[in-house]
Amino acid sequence: MPQTTDDDTKLRSRLRTKLAAAAMPLVDFVLPPACAFCKRDLENDDEAVDGIRLCERCRKNFTSDQRSACLKCGMSVGPYVDTKNGCLECSRRHFRFTQVIRLGVYEDNLRTACIRGKSRGAEPLAAALASFLWKRQQDRLQEFSPDVVISVPQYWLHWFTRPHHQAQTMAEVLAERLTIPCDERAVRKVRRTVDQSSLPRSKRLKNLEHAFRTRRGIPLKNKRVLLVDDILTTGTTSNEVTRVLLRAGASSVAVAVIAVVP
Repeated sequence: MPQTTDDDTKLRSRLRTKLAAAAMPLVDFVLPPACAFCKRDLENDDEAVDGIRLCERCRKNFTSDQRSACLKCGMSVGPYVDTKNGCLECSRRHFRFTQVIRLGVYEDNLRTACIRGKSRGAEPLAAALASFLWKRQQDRLQEFSPDVVISVPQYWLHWFTRPHHQAQTMAEVLAERLTIPCDERAVRKVRRTVDQSSLPRSKRLKNLEHAFRTRRGIPLKNKRVLLVDDILTTGTTSNEVTRVLLRAGASSVAVAVIAVVP
């Protein structure tokens, strides 16, 4: 029996995503479109268009935190705080990425959506969240003017236990909106690590040491990279991936996420 490779598994995942997207118009013809999160009927929701399959109530719930966000790390700050060079929290840390562009804060319904978006068959929800992020942050994403979109990679073994990679689905949606390439081969995770969320901040950097590597032959020199992940907690993972991208010649990296953890 032929051995299944990492690239074979990724290809099958991408094909499932593409086939699901291609089938949506037919599904909508037979069944009314529904919110990807709460399953409410979207037939009479005029704003739930252009790929944003989220009802009005969910859209409001996901962006209920109306506080300003730090331009550098994405965390919520007071209305009069100048965060051009970072907020009080992140100004003391050495972030290599230039900015964080986020949809909301990792709490309540948006937290539930991020968790649910990792499960099998959750591509429509991940795509809807990415489309909503685009709608809310289109100006900032276009102002950064990336040349390529790259998702934070997962370790190859996870493709067997987590066949849906939420960050990659999001990256594909944002790349399509920006009309630029999405290169999932640019960075790979070469070492299995402990789940970052289970570690204190002091141990997270050590956990990711030498965990990411850029692939040879991928042209990154002088490229502006939009790095996509679903959740940003301390920024350690995005910072480490940014480090290897800059080392490979990227000129700058911005991070796009669905939610930041307060």
